Amino acid sequence: MFQLSVVTPSGKAFEEMVESVVAPGLMGGFEVYSHHMPMLCALKIGKVRIKKEGKDIKSFKIDSGILEVNARHDVLLLADQITG
Repeated sequence: MFQLSVVTPSGKAFEEMVESVVAPGLMGGFEVYSHHMPMLCALKIGKVRIKKEGKDIKSFKIDSGILEVNARHDVLLLADQITG
């Protein structure tokens, strides 16, 4: 489990301990799990899925954004806009 924060220009849209997050990277979709190595990735238009206990608990569409996995393995997803 890791802390996922989803932030838009309007403020924090989601913050919770989760199992994984699936995101649409510029080079293709990817999934981040607990203890993922630190990284920074640009995101393109597409669907983000958040999972907990093996089930999707939330999904939404983004126009673009950035996903960061920090040294503590927490994930920050900055999105220009989310819908859904």
